[in-house]
Amino acid sequence: MNGLFQVLRKQSFANTGIYLLIFALCLAISATTALKFSHQKIQDAVTRQAAKMQAADLVLTDQNPLDQKWRSLATELELEQSEVTMFGSMAHTNDQFVMVNVKAIQPNFPLRGELQLAQQTGPMQSGEVWLSPRAMDLLQVKLSDNIEIADATFKVTGRIEQESNQELGFSAFSPTVIISQQDVAKTKAIQVGSRAEYRLLMVGAPEQVTAFRKAFNKDKKALAAQQAAAIQAENSLSVDGQATARSSVDSQAATAQTTAAQQADNESAATANTLKLRTAEQANSRLIKPIENLETFLQLANILTILLCGIAIALSSQRYVQQSQDHIALIRCMGATRRQIFSAFAWLLLQVIAVATLLGSLFGLGLAYLLLQLMLQLIPQLELTFSLWDMLMGPLPIAIFTSVVVLLGFVLPSLWELLNTAPIRVLRQQQKSAKSWWVMFSAGILSLIIFSLVLTENLILTTLVIGSLLLVSGLLYLLIWLVLNRIKAMKNRFSSYIGMPTQSALQITALALGLSLITVLAVLRTDLLARWQQQLPEKTPNQFVYGLPPFELDAFKQQLAEQHWQGTALYPNIRGRLIEKNAKPFSAEMIRDNNALKRELNLTQTREYPEDNLIVAGAASLNQPGEVSVEAKLAAELGIQLGDQLTFSLPEGPLTAKVVSFRQVEWQSFSPNFFFIFSPETLDENAGSYLGSFYVPEAEKPKLIHLIQQFSNTVFVDVSLILEEVKRLVNVLVQVITVLAVLVSLSGFLVLLACINLMMDARKREVALMRSFGAAKGQLKNRLSLEVGLMGFFAGIMACLFAELISAIMAYRMHLEVQLHWPIWVILPLLMTLLCGLIGRYRLSYLCDLPPLQSLRELNQ
Repeated sequence: MNGLFQVLRKQSFANTGIYLLIFALCLAISATTALKFSHQKIQDAVTRQAAKMQAADLVLTDQNPLDQKWRSLATELELEQSEVTMFGSMAHTNDQFVMVNVKAIQPNFPLRGELQLAQQTGPMQSGEVWLSPRAMDLLQVKLSDNIEIADATFKVTGRIEQESNQELGFSAFSPTVIISQQDVAKTKAIQVGSRAEYRLLMVGAPEQVTAFRKAFNKDKKALAAQQAAAIQAENSLSVDGQATARSSVDSQAATAQTTAAQQADNESAATANTLKLRTAEQANSRLIKPIENLETFLQLANILTILLCGIAIALSSQRYVQQSQDHIALIRCMGATRRQIFSAFAWLLLQVIAVATLLGSLFGLGLAYLLLQLMLQLIPQLELTFSLWDMLMGPLPIAIFTSVVVLLGFVLPSLWELLNTAPIRVLRQQQKSAKSWWVMFSAGILSLIIFSLVLTENLILTTLVIGSLLLVSGLLYLLIWLVLNRIKAMKNRFSSYIGMPTQSALQITALALGLSLITVLAVLRTDLLARWQQQLPEKTPNQFVYGLPPFELDAFKQQLAEQHWQGTALYPNIRGRLIEKNAKPFSAEMIRDNNALKRELNLTQTREYPEDNLIVAGAASLNQPGEVSVEAKLAAELGIQLGDQLTFSLPEGPLTAKVVSFRQVEWQSFSPNFFFIFSPETLDENAGSYLGSFYVPEAEKPKLIHLIQQFSNTVFVDVSLILEEVKRLVNVLVQVITVLAVLVSLSGFLVLLACINLMMDARKREVALMRSFGAAKGQLKNRLSLEVGLMGFFAGIMACLFAELISAIMAYRMHLEVQLHWPIWVILPLLMTLLCGLIGRYRLSYLCDLPPLQSLRELNQ
């Protein structure tokens, strides 16, 4: 067996097929190692970047003082902690009184990001206060002046230029002032009934963060069940009490009964409603979808790389097997048994795997390091670190294992076919049986699917992409085969440029698949960028206003018109809770699983929907009083249908409205949005206040001071800093996607060239035979260029179909608009025609210059 092994090794390494096989396996190991490692590091870096917007990896918030058990759990998990207390209070000097948002911090705040002051004064000391620019302008103070916050006096020692922890909601309304945590008590601003928010900020390693989240979710689930039961009882008693109030002579007694029922919530249920845990991805809702899209894009990049490498391995293994068939037949003639041949090939295959693993591991480590360095140079905002230990313990072993699985999946069936090679093969060629082709195809695809699942860990995405490609590949292969057969049967001028239709159709399909996998990344990058630009267009509203009293509405509109500040409509905002559907209260299980049923919601009424709302079902407008439009996702979760009657609990009593439409809402936009929008004259607008948003140019922001002072009962939220942070992070995501698209495209281009080179092998025998019959060199070169160019043209058209299919699947997964990309339908066919024609002419020209006998001898090399 040793002698047989030496013969096979010598013959195998004398051919180019085994080198291409080693190269393909090496490429699979190195590319997948680098991409998987980079995927993990980029995802961690983007998450840390998002964490800067809430100053920590995790933020635990409650409207009541936090339970000590959470601090103990964070300490046990070795998470770094910092506490923040938020509350509203009156700040004043001798002449100015301003309602401010007070943020009390500890010296280590922030845990992520940074707090920049115009003049750095060192760590905050007790008795000091730092003010936002708007607070300083409204209070008309400067550094070293004194201001009073509630019952305490503070010295202004800093002007806030940039701060982590920029969010929307109660905790973000401006103007903001920062004091020391130890000064909260002396302000005496937090009393019984005061609105305050207590935060525990935490940072740590991903596994520590995950452990805290799991412990919190487990505890929260138990509290949520108690809360749901309490809310269900409250809703039932509320409706019964209000119905009794309408029918009873003694309405005061009925009202007292309802009030008592509403106060019966137990303490644990209240805690479950106010206690919340936010991760870095949830720091701002406008970042959730871009980060999810980045994760999907990274997984797609992995899948496409896997498929490209799989194509290279499949074609290389088939080429190697074809080159080895004659040698095996000769050895069989000399008396070698199947077992001896299998053992020899197994040892040879182990050598191939060993060499490819060594080279692929080294190249993978180097490529991963270079990729991270490139990311750092192009995107300095990212915090990326290279860890050899993380590489050796994670992506590298997985890449080696899965790459070898793919190799074995394509090679073993072919090896089995080799063992069955008849000795008569020496005398005449034999075609593979249909059964053999199906066995090899099935084994190869199965190994490729296993490879993809292990690397991406996304069953749905992998199944959608690979399943769709297999289906369309089969259909398009059949279509190309029929077209080529038809052209061949016409026996005209073009028929001479068509070789074997079966082989040509397979080569065109493989070439098109490789090209489309490169194209789809560029297409998706363009789609994502366009989507994110639509979410953050020029003059996106950067000022939110809420709490505007109804009697000041007209005056406020007049002020905006005079300043030419464009914005959204001003919507009436009435607080209410959804309690019934078709006169039946929601179940405790549904309340437990849906946060919208646990709290009061912002309700509004208008005749015109917000511009970014899309009607997906029902009436296009609200006309009659008593109609309501529902956000589509919430309607699906609650089982709400068109025509249902919904009952809401409002301060003035219950309200029932008919569902007439469903809306798709862009929650990521910087505009007011609502779960429920009622028709005009349904709600009492005077029972609430108004909210809206508008855009103020940077140069005109000083004019806001007068507007804020004029409408002192209204809360103004400056979201320009949030907007800039979101734009900055989205820009980082775009750059990450661009770099990945370019790198995968370069790798894919190399594989594409390998595919074209393999396709050229099928033309070598034809060139040699035609030369032996005296064909002219120039005529032969032109014919080959046209033939291969024609194949490239067909491959370009098919690549467009493949790219459109994959991009449509990814658009669906990323919630993007499905659209055709007309430029690729022009560029790809022309590009592939030119590329294949030039490569074909270059690769086969040397055969035209060789003597016919020497050309025939080179066919087996």
